[in-house]
Amino acid sequence: MHPPSPAAAAAAMDFSQNSLFGYMEDLQELTIIERPVRRSLKTPEEIERLTVDEDLSDIERAVYLLSAGQDIQGTSVIANLPFLMRQNPAETLRRVLPKVRVHEDAHLFTQRVWISMFVLRV
Repeated sequence: MHPPSPAAAAAAMDFSQNSLFGYMEDLQELTIIERPVRRSLKTPEEIERLTVDEDLSDIERAVYLLSAGQDIQGTSVIANLPFLMRQNPAETLRRVLPKVRVHEDAHLFTQRVWISMFVLRV
């Protein structure tokens, strides 16, 4: 099946003045909903809650995020456990791991961490 020729397409479209004014009236009947436009995805309060002191060590930051951070921040800490274990295994086991145990996503990520650290090395 071939597309219609340009002449046939133009003939099928109704560009008469009456037709165009009908479309304009229909458009004018539509209401425009005004709502404020947010310049960023996070409010200043949300940004403040998500901000962590840059001077904290990786272990201190992990403990803070698991204790007082958002769920997604705790999930990030858990996903980075292999890095923390390679960097400072004693402090990770002593300070971070107890906090991981109470995090709701801990069981999923901890399994991957231990597999990646111990099973794959053997």
